[in-house]
Amino acid sequence: MIHKQLEESWWPTHTWLEEFGPFYDVSCVTFARSLSPAEALVRLGAANDAIREVTFEELQERAMRCFDSGVPRASYAGALEADGWSVLIQLWTGSIAVDFSLVKQFSQGTEVVSINRNIHATDYFVYAANGELVTWFDLLGPDACGGSEPDRLTGMMREVGLDPELDEDSPDLKAGFPRAFALAEKITGFPFTGKMLDTHLLGAVINSG
Repeated sequence: MIHKQLEESWWPTHTWLEEFGPFYDVSCVTFARSLSPAEALVRLGAANDAIREVTFEELQERAMRCFDSGVPRASYAGALEADGWSVLIQLWTGSIAVDFSLVKQFSQGTEVVSINRNIHATDYFVYAANGELVTWFDLLGPDACGGSEPDRLTGMMREVGLDPELDEDSPDLKAGFPRAFALAEKITGFPFTGKMLDTHLLGAVINSG
């Protein structure tokens, strides 16, 4: 369900992501509709009996240990529930968004929004539904896009300053990472806020791109 209304004050809501190291460096935040946190983790390869309640600080520690282990295609993810969606957080290693086959599999019977951030490479926004990769685009150049309906989100992208026709040197595109979360809010109907990290999450090792 695409929500057409977004408060004009979205910018202060999302700028914290530019200033908060764990997300700004290398991260992936994924939203999955109508899946519980445990269901989302299991769908991504977590063992049911390995899922544990964790704080955000513990999530960071376990994500770093997973990164240091060097196990291919493995990452540690934390998941929480918000307004009927699961929000999955990956830090430093692995990204659901960059593995399109995984995104399509994960979105079977639901909707998925995934935002990938890599300060050393590039950033992606992905929207999939019912096993179909509907649209994806590069946050550093939104005209680089694809999917079965690459123009599906163009109107909303323009509203949050991610106009595909903007010059790549536009200051709006330089702030593309927080703007991607404003776009996600238009789809999910709720903002991703720092206060969410004060709650306990479910965490486990998953298979990811």
